[in-house]
This record gives sequence, C-alpha cells and structure tokens, in this order.
Amino acid sequence: MDKIREYLLENGKSKTSDIAKSIGLSSARTRVIIAKMDDVIGAGENRNRTYILKE
Repeated sequence: MDKIREYLLENGKSKTSDIAKSIGLSSARTRVIIAKMDDVIGAGENRNRTYILKE
C-alpha cells in the first residue's frame, strides 16, 4: 500500500497498469489492494479508470 501511495504522490492521476508496472505486481492484484485503500479515489469507467489520492 505504501508503494502505491508513493507512486500516486509522485505521479498524480494514474492508471492501474502504470501503478502495477512500477511496483512489480499484476494489474489484478494492484486493483485488489487499491480497493482496500481508503485514501485512493477511482475516477472513470472500467478501461479508462484512473486513481488519485484524496486530499
């Protein structure tokens, strides 16, 4: 979770695939972790979904 937070802090709005590549996990696993995070907001529909940190 910390790696995802760090990535979003450094890169801002990001797709699951970009986050997954940077932390070395699959996109599916990354989505599961993000779903458990209270401080991450998803925007957009399925294929175009991006994530940002709540302020």
